[in-house]
Amino acid sequence: MYDKEGYRDEEFDKKDKGTWIVESIMTIEPKGKYKETRGMFLYINRNTRTTKGYYYVRKTTDDSKGRLKDDEKRYPVKMEHNQIIPMKPIPNDKLKKEIENFKFFVQYANFKDINDYKNGDISYNPNIPSYSAKYQLNNNDYNVKQLRKRYDIPTNQTPKLLLKGDGDLKESSVGSKNLEFTFAENKEEDIFFTDAVQFTPSEDDEL
Repeated sequence: MYDKEGYRDEEFDKKDKGTWIVESIMTIEPKGKYKETRGMFLYINRNTRTTKGYYYVRKTTDDSKGRLKDDEKRYPVKMEHNQIIPMKPIPNDKLKKEIENFKFFVQYANFKDINDYKNGDISYNPNIPSYSAKYQLNNNDYNVKQLRKRYDIPTNQTPKLLLKGDGDLKESSVGSKNLEFTFAENKEEDIFFTDAVQFTPSEDDEL
């Protein structure tokens, strides 16, 4: 994505080529169990042509007084030649392989059948511009199958898909795109996958 232009607003310096931020995150809270979130963020700097980020695991547990607390661990990574490389030693071989083999949703997703999605709730605001679309999917959907293949999703419920984005749709540039697959959302369980791509100004020391 070093050569891919994004949607630029007045916040961008003229010399700044911008930074892409890509994230894919899975959150699973099964019935009667604690919530666990696993995912990765990458910062793709078009000025320095370098890609760094981190993989993280966040687990919800009880503290000594029985109150819920979040325990988060981050593992810094870099990407070279399309390969995720941990920047520090990881003693857990299973986790190491999980990080090295991680794939972002954009790497395996396919929305070729999106025009066949039925009963969608779609809105578009040309003044911002921004758009959103909601769909009820089934378990035979290609992207749903891909998510179930890659993650241990403890429910057979069919997910709802929410797509949101901004930027001028008439231009070739891209602003931000967000999507969420919600498999379960109630008092007993919370299971969802989120993915986002954003184009932002780079840090001052990276221009």
